[in-house]
Amino acid sequence: MRALTALLVAIPVLVAGSQSQSYKNTAPESFRANGQMSGAQGGVASAIDISVDKYTPDAEHEALVKALQQGYEPFLEALRKAPQIGSVKLGPNSYPVRWARERATDKDHRRIAVVTDKPVYFFGAGAAEAKPTAGYDVAVVEFTVDTVGLGKGSMAPAARVKAGGTSGIEIQDYSGKLIELRTVIRNLK
Repeated sequence: MRALTALLVAIPVLVAGSQSQSYKNTAPESFRANGQMSGAQGGVASAIDISVDKYTPDAEHEALVKALQQGYEPFLEALRKAPQIGSVKLGPNSYPVRWARERATDKDHRRIAVVTDKPVYFFGAGAAEAKPTAGYDVAVVEFTVDTVGLGKGSMAPAARVKAGGTSGIEIQDYSGKLIELRTVIRNLK
């Protein structure tokens, strides 16, 4: 299975946004994403709701980074002890977000990443020859939105993470393929 990478460890605190923006780039905020994934066994499409009550403060972020550098199990333990700061909802199910960060990518866009403390979906796990699901203990959602609140991104609904790679963290999804978030819309308050 091919490893998929992300910028989770490298995401710094967002610098204050431009005064001309029609909304402030800070939590609490929520988004609606339309996700799609297909493979040899079929496909799935769904609306995904992402809610961020607050973004992870630097000290808590650094503690999780240190735990990840010690290994997957210390990272999971630290993540599960972190306070719930949002949720990811897929269908009738809601999953607690324990880590969320945002950063400006340019003057008109920002990158948002969230991690849940449990997997959201095992794509292909029902197949007769599916691999075991143990070890895929989190979900990772990443997307970019503009100042209007429109964007796109991806989601690893059942992932394992480890320190390394060019971005500082490697994410491997259970299916080997990310859910494509074709549209992401920031909800108006």
